[in-house]
Amino acid sequence: MSPDAVEAAERAGTPRLADHHAVYRRVALRDFGPDMRLGLNLAFYRTFAIPAIARLLADTGEMTERTAKRADDTGLMLYELIHHGPAHPRGRQVIAALNRIHRVYDITPDEYRYVLGTLIFIPVRWTDRYGPRRLRPAERAAAWHFWTEVGRLMNIRDLPPTWEAFEAWFDAYERDNLGHDAAATRLIDATRHLLAAKFPRVLRRFAGGFGDALLDEDVRRALGVPRPSLPMRVAVRVVLRTGAVVRRLRPASEFFVPGQPSRHYPDGYTLDELGPDPVRPAPRR
Repeated sequence: MSPDAVEAAERAGTPRLADHHAVYRRVALRDFGPDMRLGLNLAFYRTFAIPAIARLLADTGEMTERTAKRADDTGLMLYELIHHGPAHPRGRQVIAALNRIHRVYDITPDEYRYVLGTLIFIPVRWTDRYGPRRLRPAERAAAWHFWTEVGRLMNIRDLPPTWEAFEAWFDAYERDNLGHDAAATRLIDATRHLLAAKFPRVLRRFAGGFGDALLDEDVRRALGVPRPSLPMRVAVRVVLRTGAVVRRLRPASEFFVPGQPSRHYPDGYTLDELGPDPVRPAPRR
């Protein structure tokens, strides 16, 4: 269903979850694929800036000892969900795996809500800022409905009932909880090479500064990373703006294929291979 059709259905009070998923899939996998993918990566890094979450992520050992596999598995699970939707058997299998992985950890309801909020708000904010255009109301609503349904299936309690209410809660949670912890430094040090690996070899020494320049100032301070130089910040903005112009001129194509080869799965993967095996409980906080 097109965004226009979903907007008409919303005015009539008849949109279906499947309609919202169709719009969100198009937004995340095709029309704004590079923007949403970078936004989802920044959402992941943003959780490092919450000390309690950073400590849990570091204590599991997955991010520091099996960094490449953890990063691959996280991305593949998210895109399996986005591609198929939470009602599809493969989507339900991913959600079951996420519930199995997370139930052994001491995660508070607020922490669950916050992480879900990063997946909703950070990619949309990034796309509105640096994408080829701002998202339309139906596209924004589609992101909201998609991720809150995922949250419901993951038994995340007391989700705010509207975009506005959830965004206000999310921003307040960050004001109260953003801060630096030594665990964040361990996580950043472990994952920094993943960004560098995406650069041509001759440019890899610039990868760290490039990645740091993508961060909001408050998050950068909380993560304890140095402020990039002015030339690096300007260069990053030029790259982002140029990319937006190019995407306005060039037709987009869907980039994700379920089971596709990746860095850790050169011959492709099955859903059963994704995630830690075994799941190792972290120390109680």
